[in-house]
Amino acid sequence: MHYTPATAANVYSESEVPVSLLDDDAIDVTDMTTQTRRALDEILPPVDPSVRDEECRFAYFPWRKSLVKIPGPISYRRLRLDRNRHKLTAADLDAAAKLRVGIVGLSVGHAIALTLALEGLAGELRLADFDDLELTNMNRIPATLLDIDTNKAIVASRRISEIDPYLTTSVFTEGITNENIDEFLDGLDLVVEECDSFDVKVLVRHRCRELGIPVLMETSDGGTLDVERFDLEPERPLFHGLAGDLRIEDLVGLDRAHLTPLAVKVLEPARVTAPMAASAIELGHTVTAWPQLAGDVLLGGATVAAAVRRLVQGRPLPSGRVRFDRDTWLDGLSDPLDGAGGTDAGTAESLAHNEIPVDEMSDLELITHAAARAPSAGNQQPWRISVDDDTVTIALDRDRTSTLDVEHRASAVAVGAALHNARVAAASRGVLDDIEIVEDDQTVLGRVRLKGLGAGVHAPEYESDLQALLARSTRRGPGDGSPLGDEDLLRLTAVADTETTRLVPLSDRTRITTFASISDRSDRARFLTPELHREMFAELTADPAAGAGIDIASLDLPPAMAGMLDVLRRADVMSLLDEWGGGAALGADAAARVASASGILLLVQSGRTRADYLRAGLVVEQLWVAAERLDYTVHPMTPAFLYALDDATARTLSDNHGDLLAGLRREMDELCPVADDEAVTIALRVSRSDSPAVRSRRLEV
Repeated sequence: MHYTPATAANVYSESEVPVSLLDDDAIDVTDMTTQTRRALDEILPPVDPSVRDEECRFAYFPWRKSLVKIPGPISYRRLRLDRNRHKLTAADLDAAAKLRVGIVGLSVGHAIALTLALEGLAGELRLADFDDLELTNMNRIPATLLDIDTNKAIVASRRISEIDPYLTTSVFTEGITNENIDEFLDGLDLVVEECDSFDVKVLVRHRCRELGIPVLMETSDGGTLDVERFDLEPERPLFHGLAGDLRIEDLVGLDRAHLTPLAVKVLEPARVTAPMAASAIELGHTVTAWPQLAGDVLLGGATVAAAVRRLVQGRPLPSGRVRFDRDTWLDGLSDPLDGAGGTDAGTAESLAHNEIPVDEMSDLELITHAAARAPSAGNQQPWRISVDDDTVTIALDRDRTSTLDVEHRASAVAVGAALHNARVAAASRGVLDDIEIVEDDQTVLGRVRLKGLGAGVHAPEYESDLQALLARSTRRGPGDGSPLGDEDLLRLTAVADTETTRLVPLSDRTRITTFASISDRSDRARFLTPELHREMFAELTADPAAGAGIDIASLDLPPAMAGMLDVLRRADVMSLLDEWGGGAALGADAAARVASASGILLLVQSGRTRADYLRAGLVVEQLWVAAERLDYTVHPMTPAFLYALDDATARTLSDNHGDLLAGLRREMDELCPVADDEAVTIALRVSRSDSPAVRSRRLEV
């Protein structure tokens, strides 16, 4: 090993820095600790006081004649790698700090060493190259004219040391030879091989296989990354066997003309890029060496760093080969605007109004139309509507359900709302006889029995009720926070207090804030639970032709959240947030909407059968319309756990956040106590708001 003081920085404690350096006028002395202390004070999460109080050091760079006062190693690393989070966790970086990596060949290897150092993916780097930097190297090596005629390994080591003086680097300026390879490999966890000499490539792999050290190689051509896990497969053939059963002794004395075909075999001649394949023929004729571009080399640094991250994180990285060909990627450019399809509130509303005018509908058409306009969780419309001569039947459709619709309770509420609509429509035409509710082991349904169909006798006293039902909408925009009026509350209570239901209003700020907190944490759990997350986004649609689901335009999302919607729908992102214990912002929108409300209307029902939920659904629709008639907007904000009537059931809703949902269910019980034979049917947020009404999509009846 050839090592000189001019290869890496010398780091001294404050008490040990040589006086000669401080007193030498030719040496530039800089203190960066004032700025770094300020940065440590601002960093999140706050650092431990012991880190801030860590003793500073002096780093001396002989080749620059510069002495720099820097933070101690712990605070330096904390600041320098802060922006790695959350792509690399603290545990990942701790593991990386122990990693010892050898890099052979410092042309492509320079970019790789630099990237590993920048990302903090090694605690020690050993750099081997016998060659000095030449001007012809500077199409791909990030060096300067001042580095010309300096050994390539030293150039790389100096640059890394100027980035992180605490990172151990050592250089082998003779390159790799039979005599020094064991010294180079001793104690290494990984080797990155990027040299030009094919015999050295074989030598490195042969010895790494014997020692159980994995080898990575990035060829630059077509972004090809090679992984040979000799630590996992001690008998694996070199280069995956592409060049046959290579032995070191077979390569002794071979010239370039004989080695080049072997190198081409390793690259897979049918798959190398055309310029590289052509250059293999032209070597020694029109080109003196393999062609390389800076972009390919820099991409290689990024690719190898990604592979090393996987090793550090304990993620799968099997032996094999993969190509990151930028030209192929660019051939696949697509316009994100093509076929994006989006819709807006106006489009959704016009589609919804593409119906026969109410006055032109027959009695049965009106009744089924009104029933289908009822609200339902996720706008899934979980009913089947059928008619015969004197009956309209609205049956629960068990196929349209979700995890949160425990035992189809939410669906039963929707069927009840549809039954109320059908009843009012029948009454407005003077054909209502009565209604009945039927429940058996298979389903629950409501029937509207009719009389005098087609007689043409309208009942004006029900016309306004019908118009209000048909105009009902969900308006999700924020409110102005104005209080729920006492007179309004009396009117709403009069509607909700029946033989089987009662109203529990949350109208004071303290109780609204409590419900906001519950909604916040409930929504976060929904985002972070894979099945609930999948179902939530399956309900959303921007397809103008979709008959069910919630129109994205109707969500009235704040700009920041709307811009992140495609990120929020990604399951892999949610998984990482959950792994990190993050995602605090996921429920913030729900909490803000609750906080903006005039009040929260909790309808409490007697009984817990599906028929009881259906009966309560009749009242839900009446309460909703009554609130709109008082000029409130209505938005159902049902917590994820609402239809789980005990802690055990709440826990089944989420494998990773079941305990949280069970705890929230108990908090809800404290906020709205119910008897053993009661249950909360729904939670309606009522607000004063000018958010637009967007008419819900509907499936054909």
